[in-house]
Amino acid sequence: MRALLIITLVVAVVDALGPEEGHAARIFSNGRATLQLANALDPEAAGTVVPIRTRSQPWKRIVFASHVELPEYIGGPQSTAFPLVAHVSNATADGESCAADVPVPLAEWADVAAQVLSTKLVDHGAVLLRGLPIANSADYNEFIGALEPRVGWTAVKLGGGGTQRKDLQAKVRTASEEPAEHTIEPHMDMAHSVAHPKRIAFFCAAGPPKGVGGETVLSDMRRVYATLAQLGIPEQFAAHGGVAYRKRLWSAEKVSHSYTWQQFFFTQERESAVDEVRRRDPKARVDEATGRIDFEEHLPAVWEHPTTGEPLWFNGVHTNHKSYYEEAEHVDTSDGSPMHTAYADGAEIPETTIATVRAAVWNHSVAVRCQTGDVIVVDNMLAAHGRMGWISGNQRQVLLTHFQ
Repeated sequence: MRALLIITLVVAVVDALGPEEGHAARIFSNGRATLQLANALDPEAAGTVVPIRTRSQPWKRIVFASHVELPEYIGGPQSTAFPLVAHVSNATADGESCAADVPVPLAEWADVAAQVLSTKLVDHGAVLLRGLPIANSADYNEFIGALEPRVGWTAVKLGGGGTQRKDLQAKVRTASEEPAEHTIEPHMDMAHSVAHPKRIAFFCAAGPPKGVGGETVLSDMRRVYATLAQLGIPEQFAAHGGVAYRKRLWSAEKVSHSYTWQQFFFTQERESAVDEVRRRDPKARVDEATGRIDFEEHLPAVWEHPTTGEPLWFNGVHTNHKSYYEEAEHVDTSDGSPMHTAYADGAEIPETTIATVRAAVWNHSVAVRCQTGDVIVVDNMLAAHGRMGWISGNQRQVLLTHFQ
């Protein structure tokens, strides 16, 4: 059974709503599906505690875990504002039970989800849809295809990311192929590149069992920017012209790790990869003997949000700094780091600044233990995402779709 004849998504209302408005029923409907907004916080999620500054759990390999700037732990969502949660209910708009066994097409779920995303995503930065009848990558691909025209987004498969992924469906890739034990720091996808997605949808195809790790991390980038602005960090980068991303890609014929131009650009044609690199950096260097490509991209540290116009910390300063790769146990840096960040004028970024940025991101992060079937949609500028490492052997799989 894919769904109920009449569907209600119960959504946690933003904390900024007043008591009367927050508790009043607000209904969205397409005639067969109904969306009800409610003010609720999952007690179990709110009670989540995930250690960060510790080495006691080796299966949660966190770079710079011993640094005192990082928080001791992060918790689950502490308010209904971030992330906004929408979950399925079998109640009708008037509060009566509805349990009709008539399947509702995924397109109608997409119609209701689109109403949530179109009106709430920019306000909240991240929206969790829970209980949708999506069982596998094929269902998810169908859901995404139905969602696109309803929200006016286009699913894209971009090259140039910093992690290995696999194509599964026309609109679906795996989120990451990094080792289970490795914690992926909160980041904004491809913020180190001029070609980056505006939004990302994640589908939890297999949620991790409780107690083994694998939590999804979400970071409120509005709060991160506010923290860094108080410290003068954005002005510091502006004075140096922004950020220089120095990138080194090897040939898969020469190395066994994922930082190759084949993986980076999803192509086996070196000429195609070189052409793309030189569009980004006309001064790119190609080593004909080894097939290695070195290039740079210079970008601002702060971007304006295309809808709201607000300034946001949107870059890969700490996650693309060479210190990250040198500390990550699964990355071979014996022939150099695959990426490094510096100021755009060529000066090195002080280690203290990198530590301050990393701490700001972690301090404004929450941990979400995703359940099988969950869909999380983030605005790539408003919410960073990551994942905690988990005990290898336990199933956890998250799929991804980028949108423009």
